[in-house]
Amino acid sequence: MALYELFADAEVMHGLGKAPVSAVEEARAMIDDAIAGWRTDRLGPFTLETAAADRQVVGQAGLMIFDSRDCSPSTWADVGRHAQPELGWALIRAHWGHGYATEAAAAIRDWAHESRSIDRLVSLIPSDNVRSQRVAERLGARPAETVTPGDSQRKTIVWRYAPDT
Repeated sequence: MALYELFADAEVMHGLGKAPVSAVEEARAMIDDAIAGWRTDRLGPFTLETAAADRQVVGQAGLMIFDSRDCSPSTWADVGRHAQPELGWALIRAHWGHGYATEAAAAIRDWAHESRSIDRLVSLIPSDNVRSQRVAERLGARPAETVTPGDSQRKTIVWRYAPDT
C-alpha cells in the first residue's frame, strides 16, 4: 500500500499533529475515513503521483472540514455554519523539497475557489512544522491565530488564505 509509508512515518505524522500508524489496517482505516469525507462533504485528500512514466505516489493533499469552535475534524452537516474548509498536504519524506506540496496545494486551492465556491480557506499547521509553514507562505497564506486542537493538543497556527490567492 503506497500511503502506508506516509502514515507510518513518525516525523511526517508529527508534522500533521497525529500519531503514526503501526499496521497496514490502520492505514486502510485512514483511507476509508478520507473516502467517507468525499461521500459526505465532496471534499477530501487527493493522492499525489509523479508525472513520470513510472508514476510514484509521493503523498496526498486536499481539503478537509473542521469545526471552527474547537478545531476538531468534522463534516459540513455536523457543524453547519461552524464548518471551516482546511487545505492540507503530506508527502512521503523521500519526496520532500521537490515542490510537490506547493504545486498540489496551489491547484487544490484554486479548485476550491473556482469549482466549489469556497472563499474562506485555512491551513492548520503545528507551530514546529516550519516546512509546511513555508509552503503556506508560498501559497499566499498568512498566520492569523494560534489554537490548540482537541485531537492533537499541540499548539497550531491557523494560516488564512486571501479569497483571491
